[in-house]
Amino acid sequence: MIADILIVGAGFAGAVIARQLADSGRFNVKVIDRRDHIAGNAHDPINPDLNLRVHQYGPHIFHTNDQRIFDYLSRFTEWLPYRHQVQAWVDDVGYVPLPINRTTINRIYRQSLYDEEAVKVFLSTLRIPNENPSNARQVAENVFGPDLTELFFGRYTRKMWDLDLTELPAEVLKRLPIRYDDNADYFNDSIQAMPADGYIGLFKKLLDHPAISIVLNCEFDKAMEHEYFHVFNSMPIDVYFDECFGRLPYRSIKFEHQLMPEHSQPTPTINFTDDGCYTRQTDWRLYPGCNLGAEHVLLTKEMPCRDEDNRFERYYPVKTVSGEPQQLYKRYKAKAEQLKHMTFIGRCGQYIYYDMHQVVANSLKIAQVFLERAS
Repeated sequence: MIADILIVGAGFAGAVIARQLADSGRFNVKVIDRRDHIAGNAHDPINPDLNLRVHQYGPHIFHTNDQRIFDYLSRFTEWLPYRHQVQAWVDDVGYVPLPINRTTINRIYRQSLYDEEAVKVFLSTLRIPNENPSNARQVAENVFGPDLTELFFGRYTRKMWDLDLTELPAEVLKRLPIRYDDNADYFNDSIQAMPADGYIGLFKKLLDHPAISIVLNCEFDKAMEHEYFHVFNSMPIDVYFDECFGRLPYRSIKFEHQLMPEHSQPTPTINFTDDGCYTRQTDWRLYPGCNLGAEHVLLTKEMPCRDEDNRFERYYPVKTVSGEPQQLYKRYKAKAEQLKHMTFIGRCGQYIYYDMHQVVANSLKIAQVFLERAS
């Protein structure tokens, strides 16, 4: 007997699980999404008037060290090779590479450090040693000292999270690439690429299966649960439970678009290091597969905000040193574990920030566990 499955959300989490369950031949899968499109926050439609592919919810660059995940997604897309680089604008200095590298330090401090050892020695004169950092500021100052920490991380954190670096957990910056050479890559991952036909093209093939049906502009209602063998739900877990323990905090982003005849910046996306409201700016012509013959420049600036100030578009779960949001989520998670017919998935369902390769890996695991238990 083929059972019916409901998946709430047509982003990476929901789409990967839908495909795995459909491929098993044991389920009919219905995918619903409250938005009018598939691909979740990776949605990247082509603007026919501008001949540009624009990532509607900000730039999405695929990167991973996991060959298995890359091979899995390669079933549904060809790739355009791309090594992601970012530069930051610093007043009175100009553009400098980010993450911080030898070039960055030389330009900011007007040095001529000639090799990695010289960079390490110079940074040792700036750093505030801390063998066991308890927050993100201590992690950064342990490497770069207070001035570089404030310039590149302190101001950005206040804009992005509305928090001081001392309020962010140490693990937020422990993954920070530390460069003593001129490597200008933003990521260290061995695999970096962009889908040749956009993420929309990838998702169309990922969801193209006779056992998968898709309904857009469809809000989840608890009455739906009783019609299905199991529900995989990517909606905010606190919202499902009517915020009975309180609201989980999220940060969101507002996007401001500006059409210009000409513009020049060194990398597709640049970061701002000032105290203004913007964190990043993207010139979409510069990303592989996005410039389809554009005659004008479309710049997109990002302005972080509270999710309640942006139609409750939840992008980034907030984690703090105090642990209050994390403890609140654990209460909801414990309540969710009592629901045998439902699994919460994705960034909002599991209250965790996932890169794309991470959510794919996590979703493959969730699907595998479910299929084994349902056998």
